[in-house]
Amino acid sequence: SDEKALLKSYDKRTQWSVKRASSMGVHVRELGVGELGVFADIERQTAERRGFEYRGEGYFRRFKEAFGGAAHFMVAEIHVAEYVADMEAKRDALQAKVEALQAKQAQHPTTRTERQLGEETRNLEAARKRLAEAAEYAGDGDVLPAAASLFVENPRETVYLFSGSVERYKPFYASALIQHWAMLHLCVERGVGRYNFYGISGVFDDPDDEGRGVLEFKQGFNGYVEELSGSFVLPVRPVVFKLKNAAHRILGR
Repeated sequence: SDEKALLKSYDKRTQWSVKRASSMGVHVRELGVGELGVFADIERQTAERRGFEYRGEGYFRRFKEAFGGAAHFMVAEIHVAEYVADMEAKRDALQAKVEALQAKQAQHPTTRTERQLGEETRNLEAARKRLAEAAEYAGDGDVLPAAASLFVENPRETVYLFSGSVERYKPFYASALIQHWAMLHLCVERGVGRYNFYGISGVFDDPDDEGRGVLEFKQGFNGYVEELSGSFVLPVRPVVFKLKNAAHRILGR
């Protein structure tokens, strides 16, 4: 019914990932036609890393031409200055908490205060480490594309078709935030009750299957499996499609 209910429907780890991304300066926006190179570049990097076919920027441009406003090429970007400011605020708050606990422990030592001091000291060190990492990211630019996805809407459902991510920015959980954005804006706000994650490998009993991560990622958003009878091809340019198939047969490809 609303974003709060949507977020609550995810499992705990996915909820954490979405909230984490939102708190780390990650924002989702739609790419314009002139920016599809950003999407294609992320898709290329992911294809090279995971070993699937990269369709090329031209394919995605043709896709946008064919589907128009129903196709949404989304990107999740890290706003580095916002992330650094957030990390600095968290570091300063932890620093103040540690100093207060140190003073309390010095005045009246207790096991409980000592335990709290140890925990907050570790949190402070982790915050300092993240802040140092943020400085490294700043060297990459002010706004960093971290993940991208393609969604297609129709009156019955929203379909999630393609996605990619930049491995270096994996700790920002940008891919999770894009999915949340799509479900919220392309389903909940449009009154569409169905979100189609589109596909998995179909292997459920092998924890080492390469598609396991994809399955668990989608299940984290309360996704469930529907087994269908098969698939079909809908040529958007029938003449070109027939010529291409004929050429493949002639060339034996």
